[in-house]
Amino acid sequence: MTSIVCRASLAALALAMLPVAASAQGPAASFSYDVRVENPLPIAREHETIALSWEMLRQQYRRVDASRVRVIDAAGVEVVSQVLDADADGTPDSLLFQTSLWPNETKSFRILNEPAKVVKPRVHVKFVPERTDIAWENDRIAFRTYGQLLWQLENLHSSGVDVWVKRTRELVLDKWYAGGHDFYHLDRGEGADFYKVGPTLGAGATAIWRNDRLYRAENFRTHRIVANGPIRAIFELDFDPWDAGGVRVTESKRIAIDAGQNVYRQESVFRADGQDSVTYAVGFVKRPGLVGSTSRARAWAWLSGWGPVENKYGEGGHGDLGTAALVDRARVLDVKETSDHYVLVAKAPVGRRVVHYLGAGWTGSRDFDDAEAWWACLDAWAQRLTTPVKVTLTGSGR
Repeated sequence: MTSIVCRASLAALALAMLPVAASAQGPAASFSYDVRVENPLPIAREHETIALSWEMLRQQYRRVDASRVRVIDAAGVEVVSQVLDADADGTPDSLLFQTSLWPNETKSFRILNEPAKVVKPRVHVKFVPERTDIAWENDRIAFRTYGQLLWQLENLHSSGVDVWVKRTRELVLDKWYAGGHDFYHLDRGEGADFYKVGPTLGAGATAIWRNDRLYRAENFRTHRIVANGPIRAIFELDFDPWDAGGVRVTESKRIAIDAGQNVYRQESVFRADGQDSVTYAVGFVKRPGLVGSTSRARAWAWLSGWGPVENKYGEGGHGDLGTAALVDRARVLDVKETSDHYVLVAKAPVGRRVVHYLGAGWTGSRDFDDAEAWWACLDAWAQRLTTPVKVTLTGSGR
């Protein structure tokens, strides 16, 4: 019997779903792991994603098999789980499951070598070839960004992020896209696309900040879907080089969205000719009635916009929408307001990953009543990112 302590955090968003066949060694002898999950914060953590290292599981039991891993809670009820492969090399890297925790609460779980039930995903990433959009959603909110076919279809040159607001816990991307352009701009009881992006950052794109202005990439060139639920969806984007005030820049992104959250993780890797680092911006476009606010009270700074949803096509846009970006405060250089954007400005080493979190929340979803509720959500995220859940694993097996 051994005990290993690890840290599980919302910041540990990477990895890809792995369909792995049963072990070639045949059915394994029984094993079980007891997992204790502790919330060290005096705040509730709803839909917290717990990430257990697959290597750690293998150290405890070398024949652990990705097709035979089941998580149950203290009452013996199965908890939805997901086996992930971070680098798509055919070897699992992590086992994910979710739980909600009250302030300072501790919960217990058990991992068994039994097949998990097939469940309905709560996240989805979708490539739309007829538009070359890539869109991602969970049971709270949806987003999309545009590929290069939009240059021909709509003459839209934009790396901006669009928001599709939802007031259903169901996944909607397949249904809304199937209905066509006019379908998803009208709220039929589930939400709609009320957000206007155009040639801007939209709700959370990145750009180079140079000469006191934004230099944006254009539509993404290539994409790769890495994982598609049931708990986490992940994809990657590559952008063609662009001129940023005399410096040639490229960017690659990796985006991961978890179930139950209005905020998702985005990683960017910038490359720039002749540069050791770049100064970049992440933020969102202004819209009528939008009020910007920011906080650097915690280790993760946030920038937020809050204001009425635009009646984009005269088809019933309603309620208020919050948008946000969170960046490690140690990397924040400034907060800037331009004529059409609010952005956090930060420095990124060339060729190295930088992480930020982005999100949106709508009053029509009934998850947020007002701006104060949205700011409280961002404050909680800043705390959760700074102080991970503590996970203790005790295993036995042969």
